[in-house]
Amino acid sequence: MAGLIIGPPVLGKFVELRFIVFPTRSQLTIINTAMMGFTIFQFLVGVRMDPTMIFSCGRKALAIGSLSFVIPATLATTATVIYAYLLHLKTDLTHMLILVGAAQSMTTFPAVASMLSELKIRNSELGRLAMSSAMIGDQSYSILSLVSANWKLNQHGLHSDAICAMLLGIAYVAVIAFIVRPVFIWIIKRTPDGEPVKEMYITLILIAALASGFISIAIGQNAYFGPFILGLAVPDGPPLGTTLVNKLDPIVSGLLMPMFIALCGLDMAFDVIHFHVLKVVAIIIAVCLVGKIAGVLLIALYCRIPFRESLSLSLIMCGKGAIELAVYHFWLHTKIIDKGTFTVMLTSVAVVTGATNSIVRLLYDPSKKYAGYIKRTIQHARKKGGLRILTCVHEEDEVPSLIKLLEVSNPTRESPLYIHMVHLIELVGREAPVLANHYMWKKSSKATASGSIVNIFRRFNHQNQGVLSVQAFTTICPYETMHEDVCMLALDKETSLIVIPFHKRWTADGAVASTKPALRTLNSNVLDRAPCSVAIFADRDIMISGLKTATTATAIPPNSFHVALLFLGGADDREALAYAQRMATDSGIKLRVVRLVAADDPNVDEWQKVLDDEALNIFQLQTYLNGNVLYAEIVTKDVEQTTAIIRSLENWNNLIIVGRRHGVPSPITAGFSAHTECPELGAMGDLLTSSTFQSRVSILVVQQQIVRTD
Repeated sequence: MAGLIIGPPVLGKFVELRFIVFPTRSQLTIINTAMMGFTIFQFLVGVRMDPTMIFSCGRKALAIGSLSFVIPATLATTATVIYAYLLHLKTDLTHMLILVGAAQSMTTFPAVASMLSELKIRNSELGRLAMSSAMIGDQSYSILSLVSANWKLNQHGLHSDAICAMLLGIAYVAVIAFIVRPVFIWIIKRTPDGEPVKEMYITLILIAALASGFISIAIGQNAYFGPFILGLAVPDGPPLGTTLVNKLDPIVSGLLMPMFIALCGLDMAFDVIHFHVLKVVAIIIAVCLVGKIAGVLLIALYCRIPFRESLSLSLIMCGKGAIELAVYHFWLHTKIIDKGTFTVMLTSVAVVTGATNSIVRLLYDPSKKYAGYIKRTIQHARKKGGLRILTCVHEEDEVPSLIKLLEVSNPTRESPLYIHMVHLIELVGREAPVLANHYMWKKSSKATASGSIVNIFRRFNHQNQGVLSVQAFTTICPYETMHEDVCMLALDKETSLIVIPFHKRWTADGAVASTKPALRTLNSNVLDRAPCSVAIFADRDIMISGLKTATTATAIPPNSFHVALLFLGGADDREALAYAQRMATDSGIKLRVVRLVAADDPNVDEWQKVLDDEALNIFQLQTYLNGNVLYAEIVTKDVEQTTAIIRSLENWNNLIIVGRRHGVPSPITAGFSAHTECPELGAMGDLLTSSTFQSRVSILVVQQQIVRTD
């Protein structure tokens, strides 16, 4: 829009003003800088892509990706031939319309990835299918680049030069694949684990990326062919791909690419559009659009994808982006298309992309499939059927406490644990998200962060055969959409509980060591969308180590595990009670349940009180012979008394369990709610994890599944 405004259609009409804003001596500098920016952008596009996805995309993506180009391109070519015959179009115009149809039919991977990222559905089920399909469809762009680069040579009768350029392009790809890529792998091997890639290597690679643009021109290709192929040769992800993206993307996306896109807008000129050309080009664009939507829609429906998702997928595959603008810009400056056609095509990119983005946002909501209509909770699970838990891990340091929590969940042969562990890794340095399944029967995994975590859980599984089973996954995706993978796995595995770590970490002396706001957002998203109950686990070291130094005269005995449950009432507290009761069936667990009753609660929900009383009566009936279980009811008059009760528990327990009490007000927590720092934990959980609460006892905040009734 900026390029359009300062270009010929608006301010550019005033010649004097245009030369004040863009003096003649500065125009070449702006053009060269913008072209350099797009060259690096193309290199980064290649870096983010994983070419091996082509071999593992599946038949569904293969069919959608290939036919999404073939069907509209065939329809557009047929329409062009019919128009050329009926309207007696010139040969040059006919050839141009064929290229226009091919350009409108292609689907580029960066455009689809950008749209999915903006819609925040990149790692949803539909997003993964769209990414795989776009990877297949993106090959049409590579073919189109080779064809258009040799178009002028063939037009001037230089057929031998065109063939030579094609062969040199193939030779360039071979050199990059068999000589340059091994060099990149060598750089990665020379980089120690956890260490950054040397600046010297980054500088040399950047120089090579810019030089590859000149090499592309020298061998008869467009300037963007070489950088893209070179980027594909860089192994995506850490350490090399991630470092390149982190260092180059801010300047490219923040400055150079907007400059290039504005430059495209400067070349637009609505006053030179001829009506008959506009009509024919618009019809070809419309034919391609309808053909792509109908083709993808029919294929998706044939693959038994629901209609709304099929329509959303077809619209996503119509998205356009910077790659298309570059192709049109290249064609304009090589005289393949005229300025009027260029203007129409750029306008179609803006209109189609804007419209499809808005429509998909209305059509597709991935969170709806996670909405719980069936109760998947610990409270309502069959006692003899086992318990399915999805545990989330960010770092290896979290694993020992999580395993201890699973151990005290009391897996038995009569009621085993089915554990699904997922290692959550932020997506950096690549476009396509990954969800990998690790097979637990293998002896060991690679020496990576995920491999180490998986190996720990593999040993845990081996040591507890017969009472639990572990299935491990790794997901690599952006934090803002990571909850999609967590909820999808929980839904697929029919789990009753998701355990996810708290976003704060503590040091040995109880001080806050680090906080990660992205993890806090992830936890909130999981709480809002989970298809089962959720527990946020705040580990403060005491889970596995006990009290190394007692702050009072009382301390936890060395060979016992003590759990306290604070029960105020509500669905979340009843879920926490059910989990604590399962723990208490282990003779090595000592459980203390404290019910806090408000002295005066005028807003008490009588039905919820009935459910609370029933749950507690059943609990007492089933545990009255268990000497390790203590139950007490305490009437509290104010916040100070409640705080004193909580502090009396901190040094006697390894773990305190509380309900989140989502949407349940109480005079007991009214004083805490006014100063809540972490609303996702509820008032009690926030107090127990606050900086004013110096205890090292670990906290588990439980939210029962939110079941929809609509």
